[in-house]
Amino acid sequence: MDFSIFDSFDMSVFTFFGEQIQSAAMNIVANFITFFGGSEFVIPMAVLGLVLCFFKKTRKFGMAVLFAVLVGTLITNLVMKPLFARPRPYVYYADNPLFMSWYEFAGAHVESDKSFPSGHTTAAFELGIAMFLVLNKKYSWIFPVCSVLVGLSRIYLMVHYVTDVLGGVLVGTFAGIMGYLIMKAIMKKLENSKLADFDLAEKFKKKA
Repeated sequence: MDFSIFDSFDMSVFTFFGEQIQSAAMNIVANFITFFGGSEFVIPMAVLGLVLCFFKKTRKFGMAVLFAVLVGTLITNLVMKPLFARPRPYVYYADNPLFMSWYEFAGAHVESDKSFPSGHTTAAFELGIAMFLVLNKKYSWIFPVCSVLVGLSRIYLMVHYVTDVLGGVLVGTFAGIMGYLIMKAIMKKLENSKLADFDLAEKFKKKA
């Protein structure tokens, strides 16, 4: 795919962030927010999801999160990034002194993989959408909102084009929905079975 057709759009967004948003305080905020889309956060969440599958009260949440992460990781890291192999903005715009000044001011973060789609944004949305669907509570909308902030932080740090982030939104939303649907399908299959009644908490109680 020829991403050069998006050059004007991508650069206009970078220019807005670089000229209107960047500040020392925003650097701190962006670096804090972007953590919630990184592997340091997502992997423990997947492990937590796996653990929660063993408890009856949290099984739905655990499975939805676990499968959302698995689907999103498979699509993004094993299929799309190698397929499109889009260079990072700081590689593509290496000869653009204005862009590089924004990039360096934001911290000059170096990423090890390709750019499209944004892995952080995908991860944030797969988790945010899965939690939104499975919790279905009054304030569960906060999870997708946080996902949006993660995506914006990736543009702010100049490590992703806005089109990378939009790609991550689509893949992450799909993964979150799929995680929820897979959970629903498994729960239906387990109805009236011994596995449906299995609860590790009860096992611990009996031993105690």
